Amino acid sequence: MKDSTTTKTDIRPSKSRIKSSTLFVAGISVLCTLMWGSAFPCIKMGYELFRIDAEDIPSKLIFAGARFLLAGIIVLVIGIFKEKSKMKLHRSDILPVAALGFFQTYMQYLLLYIGLVRVSGTKSAVLTSVSAFGSVIISAFVFKSDKLTLKKLLGCVIGLTGIIIMNSGGDGLGGFVLLGDGLVILSNLSGAAGNVLSKRISAGRSPVQISAWQLIFGGGALMLTGIICGGKLIFYEQGCVWLLLYLAAMAGVAFRLWTMLLFHNDVSRVAVYNLLIPVFGAMWSAVFLSENIFTVTNILSLLLVCSGIFIVNFKKRKKTQTGGA
Repeated sequence: MKDSTTTKTDIRPSKSRIKSSTLFVAGISVLCTLMWGSAFPCIKMGYELFRIDAEDIPSKLIFAGARFLLAGIIVLVIGIFKEKSKMKLHRSDILPVAALGFFQTYMQYLLLYIGLVRVSGTKSAVLTSVSAFGSVIISAFVFKSDKLTLKKLLGCVIGLTGIIIMNSGGDGLGGFVLLGDGLVILSNLSGAAGNVLSKRISAGRSPVQISAWQLIFGGGALMLTGIICGGKLIFYEQGCVWLLLYLAAMAGVAFRLWTMLLFHNDVSRVAVYNLLIPVFGAMWSAVFLSENIFTVTNILSLLLVCSGIFIVNFKKRKKTQTGGA
């Protein structure tokens, strides 16, 4: 007679299988990009509260560094309570996790803040989608299971078209500026490399551990760079504290969930959702500015981006072979 508990365990879906399901990946990815999108207006509010001038890049780096360092500490503390044994950073972990912090946090935001001074808001939103393209292409060279297909490229192009349409009424795409456009593109390629590296080093490590320490390394390096370059961060009012705490908590949660998705899924399957970040960024900005977000261009843009994501992730169901009657 079979043990009933064993039978129940056998039919119960594993955690890994649930975290690879289409619905789970879509839900968590949308949640992460929705949170990252909210950072756009919040960072602008932060510059006003901390009185950081548009050209004051060192102070912006300290602001970004403080946000990510605090995010890493929050994730670390939560991780210690949940799985203390997995949070310790061993000697063999230092180099790969520090490399991830270098690409995914330090270089991505260092290049972004320098480049944005010379790039319009319209172009920055369009160039942000380079991260999705970069992740899909780089991953194809690193992981045999994540092959580059025409379907994936088509999905990315359709998504990019949506972002261009959304920004078609803005301040134009203009010409190419090496120290502006070039740095923003390199920033997004650095983020793409971080996505691939996160997947690469995740074997045998906890996603919580990776998220916490890469944020601490990257955020600390950004702060140090800003301080060395003469930047400062002055808390003029109580709102500065609350805004920084929100940005840190949001970044910590989003990066932790994103790392978990990369742990259980192909990079291209997850990274294509990066196309939603500029869409949500524009929508959050419109909400904070009390503007109408339900415009024809916004709706068309969202439909195209979602279509692109669907094309990349769509898989035909394999027909199960049935035996004779």
